[in-house]
Amino acid sequence: MAANHNSLASRFPTIDRCASIGCENHTVIADMDGTLLRGRSSFPYFALVAFEVGGALRLLFLLLASPLADVLYYFVSESAGIQVLIFATMAGVKVSDIESVARAVLPKFYSTDLHPESWRLFSSCGKRCVLTANPKIMVEAFLKDYLGAYMVVGTEIETYKGRATGLVSKPGILVGGNKASALRKTFGDEVPEIGLGDRKTNFPFMTLCKVQFLLILLVINFDIE
Repeated sequence: MAANHNSLASRFPTIDRCASIGCENHTVIADMDGTLLRGRSSFPYFALVAFEVGGALRLLFLLLASPLADVLYYFVSESAGIQVLIFATMAGVKVSDIESVARAVLPKFYSTDLHPESWRLFSSCGKRCVLTANPKIMVEAFLKDYLGAYMVVGTEIETYKGRATGLVSKPGILVGGNKASALRKTFGDEVPEIGLGDRKTNFPFMTLCKVQFLLILLVINFDIE
């Protein structure tokens, strides 16, 4: 595992090497889980949403689905695992209820998980954008209202008559190449100054930025779980 961290660090400089001075006119593109947040897993936040919108039964459904999500995440694809979490948490739930939890409940938990090093760099930049695999409906309120992000590009959920279907809209979960495509679509010919991520699936969008920084602190603790 240590060797893996060394190989990542050899590809991109780590965030501690970046001075956050003179970035007022820069655009930063950051991942969320494991980058802006210390935790790499979004499961605790899905669990909060599940409980708040559906009580103990919805939370139980998510817990029962989590082993499948883990298997898919680690042995098939990151996007497949996240899709299971989204379905188990949101299928059939009113969109307005999810939005309410995202505004009133999640921010206080996200705030306690904020990584000081990534926040140091992120907050120093004039334009802050977040690319995340998380459903946009879950994270946008926190990222814009608390972190000052001017743009949030996340996974879009499908809805029907005001309720979430549990499925996601095209192009699907924003991981890997989908993040890079979203960045190109959003910024066109503009090249953001700073790309900030923490794992290989962030590399495609990071390489589209002028400079890239990697956050690998605390990765070992979360990988062991």
